[in-house]
Amino acid sequence: MKVPASLPTALCAAVLVSACAPDAWKSAPGYDGFLNQVQNACYYQRIGLFNVGDMLTNPGSSQAGYFIDETSRLYYGKMTPDNWTSAVTAFMQGRNDDPGVHCVLEQLRQSRAAQPKGGPPIGPSQVPTPPVR
Repeated sequence: MKVPASLPTALCAAVLVSACAPDAWKSAPGYDGFLNQVQNACYYQRIGLFNVGDMLTNPGSSQAGYFIDETSRLYYGKMTPDNWTSAVTAFMQGRNDDPGVHCVLEQLRQSRAAQPKGGPPIGPSQVPTPPVR
């Protein structure tokens, strides 16, 4: 039985899309604004071998796709800043103290500080623990 040439391509595409954060392909004004903020503030900052700006303006590479996907998870509180840092630096051969890491996390802090009460959810590890009585 001969398999059409497009079938393996379609299967690979389906696997790649399913591996992304569920909100990575939706239009999201808050997240889009955050990425614009990151691009403006961190364009020339490096994470490992890559400039943050290059990953945001040339999303065709695997590093750019991974960065955008993981940054979406970070923004929506599905991963902690420490987990994001570990994941992104490992994939891009970077270090925790790379300027791009600090810049993106600072933009997240500023974005969260400017959010009204209905802003993006924060992850469970970022929720303040109530005092013990």
